[in-house]
Parts: sequence; structure tokens; C-alpha cells
Amino acid sequence: MGISQAAEHIGFRSLAIKTTLKKMSEAPLPCILHWNKNHFVVLYNIKNDVFYISDPAHGLLQYKKEEFLKSWIGENATEDTEEGIALLLEPAPKFFNNDLAGDSKYSLSVGFLSKYLFKYKKFIVQLIIGLVAGSLLQLIFPFLTQSVVDVGIKNQDIHFVYLILIAQLFLFMGRTAVEVIRSWILLHLSTRINISLISDFFIKLMNLPISFFDVRMTGDILQRINDHRRIERILTTSSLNVLFSTV
Repeated sequence: MGISQAAEHIGFRSLAIKTTLKKMSEAPLPCILHWNKNHFVVLYNIKNDVFYISDPAHGLLQYKKEEFLKSWIGENATEDTEEGIALLLEPAPKFFNNDLAGDSKYSLSVGFLSKYLFKYKKFIVQLIIGLVAGSLLQLIFPFLTQSVVDVGIKNQDIHFVYLILIAQLFLFMGRTAVEVIRSWILLHLSTRINISLISDFFIKLMNLPISFFDVRMTGDILQRINDHRRIERILTTSSLNVLFSTV
């Protein structure tokens, strides 16, 4: 869940739960609520059965209990309906440290990503070799075309023209072969990194206590799996394609 990660990054402890209105009245405030099943709001106070909401779309609002339940859980919700989604927040010691820009966790996260990428140095070297080979083959084409005009057409040497055309054909075939091999290596590399990320994630997941799963929603865990897939795409397809396009 992106909001939970952002809250933890700036110094909050976060916990995503499904709860009832009765239990929510005892929860620490402020907290973040899933609202009308389409966006998030902040519940910052409860007083005399009036719920004070900060909505990014409409500003500061006040709701009676019935209106609050309708927007938070649904039409037929009651105080005992355990379907309300909330993200509880609690300041950690890090929250009171303003030096967030120099947070060492950034370097740790870079190290976390790089260990998966540099584990497969052999494939990265092969990709670089393929990049250089493809660029060199592409670079030769203009010179061959120039020689057709400067030598073949100027001297009316049809055999030379045929020779250059055959050379261009072989260069095109060679460049296509390099592209196919490079794509296969990239696919193999991305698959290996994805397997490593998911495997490490499940190893950590299996070491967690049962109480962790009691308060987590299935969608939260699935979202974290999708986050690993995005990391894999950044490490392989996206970054390398940008590099190849630049060159």
C-alpha cells in the first residue's frame, strides 16, 4: 500500500486494518480511511458522535454517525459492521528528526536493489556487448550507402553495387540476430531477478507471526507482490531500454 510506505518513510508506524465503528472510536487519531470506495480521507477528531474529516477533494467536513458509516463502509452498515478500512498511524522517534533528506535508508534501498542486479554480472556484460555490436553494425550502414553512390554509381560498376547490397543484407541479418539474442538475455535476466525478489519476499513472509496476517488484508499482500514486479521492470526493461535508446 503506497500510503503506508509513505507514512513509514516520514517517520510513522502504520497498520492497515478492517474494523467496526465501535473499535474506531477507541483508535488513535488521526488515521486514514478509505472513503466512498474511491479515495482516502483523514479522520482527525470524534466528538459527541460527530466525525471530523479532512477530505482532499472538499476540505474540512463534519459527519453525523449515519452519514459517516454510509461513506466509510456502505449503505447498510451498522456500528458492528467489520468492513471499514483504516490506516492507523503512530509517530515513531524518526518522525521528530527533521533530517529526512539525509536518511540512510535511501542508501540502504539502493543497496537492496543493486544486489539483485549485480548478482547477474555475466548477463549484464553480454547485454553491453550486444549493445556495442548492434551500434557498430548500425554505424556501418551509412558508409556502405555512401560507397554505393561515390564508387558504384560514379564508376558505373554494377558488380560493386551488388556487392554492397549483399553486405548490407548480411549486416541487417546480423543486427537482427543481435537484437533477438539481446532480447532473449533481457527476458532471462528479468525472469531471474523477478524470481529472486518474489522468493525473498515469501521467505520473509513465512517468518512473520500469525498475528501479522490477522490485521492485514489480502489486497495489501498482493499489492506488495506487484511492487516487486515494478522493481524488476525498473531494474531490467525500463532502465536498459532507456540506455539502449540513448546510445
